[in-house]
Amino acid sequence: MQIRSIILYSKSGEKRVLDFRLGELNIVTGTSETGKSALLDIVDYCLGRDEATLPVSPIFTTVAWYAVILQLPDTRILAARPAPGPTAKSVTNAMFEVGIDLGAPELADLRINTDSTQLRQQIGRRIGIGDTRSEPASGSLTAPLSANLGHAVLLCLQNQDEVASKRILFHRQNERGIPESLKATIPYFLGAVPEDQAALQQQLRQAKRALRSAENRLKAAQEANQNVESQLQSLLGEARVHGLLVDDAFSSPDRDMIIEALQQASSFRPAGHDGDEEQRRQELVLNEQSATLRRQLRSLAEERQLLNDLGSEAVGYSGAVDRGISRLSALSLVPDGFAGEHSCPLCGNELAEPDPTVGDMHTTLEVLRSQLDTVQAVQPRREQALREIEQTATGLREQLRGIEGALSVIAEQRSEQAGLLGQAEAQAYTRGRISAYLGQISTTTGSGHLQRLQAGAAIAQELVQGLEEQLDSEAIDDKLAHSLGYVSGKMSNHAKFLKLEHGDGLVRLNPKKLTVVTDTPNGITELLRIGSGKNHVGYHLAAHLALHQYFTANSRPVPRFLMLDQPTQPYYPSDMAKARGRLEDLALDEDRVTVTGLFKLMHQVVTELSPGFQIIVSDHADLPHPWYQDSVRYNWRDGEKLIPTTWLDTNPTP
Repeated sequence: MQIRSIILYSKSGEKRVLDFRLGELNIVTGTSETGKSALLDIVDYCLGRDEATLPVSPIFTTVAWYAVILQLPDTRILAARPAPGPTAKSVTNAMFEVGIDLGAPELADLRINTDSTQLRQQIGRRIGIGDTRSEPASGSLTAPLSANLGHAVLLCLQNQDEVASKRILFHRQNERGIPESLKATIPYFLGAVPEDQAALQQQLRQAKRALRSAENRLKAAQEANQNVESQLQSLLGEARVHGLLVDDAFSSPDRDMIIEALQQASSFRPAGHDGDEEQRRQELVLNEQSATLRRQLRSLAEERQLLNDLGSEAVGYSGAVDRGISRLSALSLVPDGFAGEHSCPLCGNELAEPDPTVGDMHTTLEVLRSQLDTVQAVQPRREQALREIEQTATGLREQLRGIEGALSVIAEQRSEQAGLLGQAEAQAYTRGRISAYLGQISTTTGSGHLQRLQAGAAIAQELVQGLEEQLDSEAIDDKLAHSLGYVSGKMSNHAKFLKLEHGDGLVRLNPKKLTVVTDTPNGITELLRIGSGKNHVGYHLAAHLALHQYFTANSRPVPRFLMLDQPTQPYYPSDMAKARGRLEDLALDEDRVTVTGLFKLMHQVVTELSPGFQIIVSDHADLPHPWYQDSVRYNWRDGEKLIPTTWLDTNPTP
């Protein structure tokens, strides 16, 4: 796949078509700010890059669409993208069209019919990129990487910030995720990894899982067959311990009889407990009756205490009345006819205070005797009440003892039932183990079953071995080393031709570090430690030309073009020198030789691979050599630019 045309469409419908020769060196030379560098961004964008990297300037805002026409051996492809807005960071819309004689369509014929992802997949399939997912290492959290056109394009572009860099070798290598993508896909593009690697890896994973499963089944069957007799006897003993077998009738060593016994044990069912609900109801009634009796006993105790308190008070009162009666009993000694209240009845002397009359004291004595008779009359009735209370309490206590006895019986029954429940659980567990084991040995014993499992495991092992041979990491490493050896030979030749520093030794590509390394007397030196931008440009060119020589010679699915933006920039330090781009503007003779050598090497390689390889270079250089001038497709000086300034008149921008 090579670039036939780059097309720009103005918003008013004008077209700027840049045609390029297939299988040749195409040079676009000119002064600064003429749009040379934008060509690489346009191709990158039209081939599916979503990020908007095109210049934002008044003249570029006049562009409505960008397009490229790609030439394949048997057809052409139009890949077109609407121009991103000034503030847009990414665009996914695209147009894809295929045709044998496809030309530059008009603006009105452009339409969005796909997205950038589908665009890359469609073009990638047409250049031969197959199912090339690279599986991550075991335990990695990264998703499988599927090689596509976007990864191949990374090997075809070198912008002005990359071509002279000592830190990066490939396009966009300094962006997040790109180094990992390059490391994963370069082995595929070099042919070391089979195209169906992803499918084979998936098949291998499935085959390994199937093999592990077959081996596990075979191992379990073999172990079960070896230990079946001892396991059956062990289960038989457990069944007897837990009451699943009530006799020792099954004591024969015959396997069939033991299995029959265990089958009976596995079907054992314990007696049910249908009376549990009635028992709980009776227990509730008895608890309620017990509470009622206890309340009645407490009430009788309170009445008895009250009567006892009254008896104590009556005894104290009777004692006081008896003492009063005893004192008044002396009235019988007073002579009859005693009349003086003011004279002592014993001696007859006059009293200072008159005493009560004898009549009054007799009256008090009668009252006291009457009260004492009343208290003595109440005592028998109180004692009768106490006896009745005691009799009632005795009856209630008898009832309470009966109820508590019934509750105690129920508690004992519940304890027994709990034991039975524990036994039932143990029986259920044992029945489950017996049933599971009987089901297992019914399918895992017998020579026929073991032979089938052995045959299945052997077939699974053969499948795994076959897939591992196809995905042999050592074989892949050998293929990669062979491919890199070819590339290294070409790189070494190019480095010698350009007379690069350390170019006399072996020059190699390190795909793990994505850099160039050279052999020096002091050891291996990476590009990062090789001085001057002039050497950096030379090694970039040597590496990419060598890679494309390999891709073309081995028909690898990589676009057959290389775009370079300003590879001679380190040699033209002044703006005036860049504007003219002549050899005489270079101060050193060796720089003139090297600049000429850069383009001569490009011309030689593209001629060697013609018509299978194309180079497009945007540069300041305008060398006088006939072969160089014959390669110049566009010379943008004296007002010539990528986008005509007249577009500003017909497409005014704010």
